[in-house]
Amino acid sequence: MALAVLALGALAVWSSLVTQNGASGLSQAGVQTSGHLRAVQAMSLIDTQTDVLEESTSPAEIKKLRNAQRVLDDALDRMERGDVREARLIAGEATPIVKRLKPAIELFLATPPGFDSNGSGGPEEAMEVIITELGVLLNDLDADPSKLLATKLDAVTATERTVRATAFVLIPLGLGGVAACGWMLTLYRRRSEATLRAAVDESAEEARTDALTGLPNRRALLEELDFRTTAGEPFTLTLADLNGFKRYNDTFGHPAGDALLKRLGHNLARACEGLGLAARLGGDEFCVVLSADTSVDDAHALISEALSEEGEGFRITAASGAASVPAEAPDASTVLRLADARMYAAKLIGRPSAEQGMTAALTRMLDARHPGLGSHVEEVADLAGACAATLGLSSDDVSLVRRAAELHDLGKVAIPSAILTKRGPLSDEEWDFMRNHSVIGERILAGLPALERVSSMVRSSHERWDGRGYPDGLAGEQIPIGARIIFAADSFCAMTENRPYADARSEGSALEELRACSGTQFDPAVVAAFLASLEGRGAPGEDHAALAPA
Repeated sequence: MALAVLALGALAVWSSLVTQNGASGLSQAGVQTSGHLRAVQAMSLIDTQTDVLEESTSPAEIKKLRNAQRVLDDALDRMERGDVREARLIAGEATPIVKRLKPAIELFLATPPGFDSNGSGGPEEAMEVIITELGVLLNDLDADPSKLLATKLDAVTATERTVRATAFVLIPLGLGGVAACGWMLTLYRRRSEATLRAAVDESAEEARTDALTGLPNRRALLEELDFRTTAGEPFTLTLADLNGFKRYNDTFGHPAGDALLKRLGHNLARACEGLGLAARLGGDEFCVVLSADTSVDDAHALISEALSEEGEGFRITAASGAASVPAEAPDASTVLRLADARMYAAKLIGRPSAEQGMTAALTRMLDARHPGLGSHVEEVADLAGACAATLGLSSDDVSLVRRAAELHDLGKVAIPSAILTKRGPLSDEEWDFMRNHSVIGERILAGLPALERVSSMVRSSHERWDGRGYPDGLAGEQIPIGARIIFAADSFCAMTENRPYADARSEGSALEELRACSGTQFDPAVVAAFLASLEGRGAPGEDHAALAPA
């Protein structure tokens, strides 16, 4: 009997300890999960308040922004508590980003509303970069945050099974007491499981849902894109940004603006029912993912109808950009960049037939993405236009060549900055990225009717006279004359400018290189006209005529 009592006492103490440890683990996992969700929500609120404060400031809106900062700090502190290693690592990586965010917010608040940085970046762009970096870290997790609770729950369940197994071993020493202990632990486990399962389901839903509209959020969209591309399923992605929403907010107030976003979100969800996924990315940006059976024109029409509203004193429309997988892009990252570039162009240019304005908008976008490329393409355009005139092309064709030259590097908006600024040699994979930029540029322009005529010149602007260029390996007269001119002008500018991988060469050295490569890389007639046009510009210290091909 004494042994039975002793065994039961030991079992009771052991059961108490493992139960306490399990409860503690569940509590810590709950704190870390709630911290992650609060961090995501705080980041979304900071992004929304940034859009609101770009146009006008008020103490109430500034207070919301600062409250969101404090919530973000508290959320990261929660994530650092507990024994879930992945949550602690994410909090550690996010902390220095948040430290960079604080002075960026102060600089943003100190900048007058509506301040125009002329495409050169500003406080709001700096904040957007930091918010995007933080969003990628918090949203692109390998593991679902709600699985933290599920993992701990599984541990408690395994402990309960161990206790029950031990209880059956000790039944001869005290059947009644051991059975009671096992029954109490089973009851505790069942109640905990019911509560925690509900919490897990709720957390998983909240992590993928936009709190304002009830639509799937950015995280859910990325998961959908990854699923479709992994499965090899073709689809069309369309991004949309509202026109007139900031003015609506200023006129009717932010509660009315929130109500408008809810209505438009519901309209978009109904329009996509049975066709695909509708999502809100934050602020006044929406997205739809439709099956490949839906054409790009139909996708634009669906967005235009669903995200439009008009009333006394206001008119809301949507600028949209679409791209298809795999027809135009191989993966989720590329299709997002391509659709975003097209949306940005449509956003800046209200009239798609305004060719000159649209070109200026696209070059501003390129320079904002990769500073310095804007001035480079302007110089290439000047040289290409002069060369085209020297060759005797009509004034209309000269204008087309200039326009194509201004846009020949447009596809580099999809090239990572790390590749364009790399000092050493590029890897094979990086060269594949680079060689694809002219195709990406053509695809962007093909979706803009005003610039469709120059898209073929942009695509062929890196073809060589001997057929060893890219992307199509065209040779000789197969290459559009405008593309041959741009290739020579671009090569000359590249040689005479400082690049990460090479110092600038003298103008004379660059012209010698053009002459040496005439008939292989370059059209001989274009090289002769290019040298003649440079002579006409009267550049000091160079005898261009002496360098002309024999």
